[in-house]
Amino acid sequence: MQTINAIKKLEKSGFQVIQTGNRCIAKGNQHVISFFNESGNIACINVRNQNDRDDLMSDYSAGVFCDNITQAIKLAH
Repeated sequence: MQTINAIKKLEKSGFQVIQTGNRCIAKGNQHVISFFNESGNIACINVRNQNDRDDLMSDYSAGVFCDNITQAIKLAH
């Protein structure tokens, strides 16, 4: 999916999208969806709770990776 279309879909679903470099972060009420913009297409879609963070010392990865943006939105709602 193209990045522009993914951003429009997220904003339509009520997320606030912030772009920093090649990373996009969409913040909702309780969840955060993040993904990378690679040559205009999205990659590595991750859904996590807002208060959840990765912990490298205990090898903990926050969130779940999704196949597409629609699946990520469904998990976040």
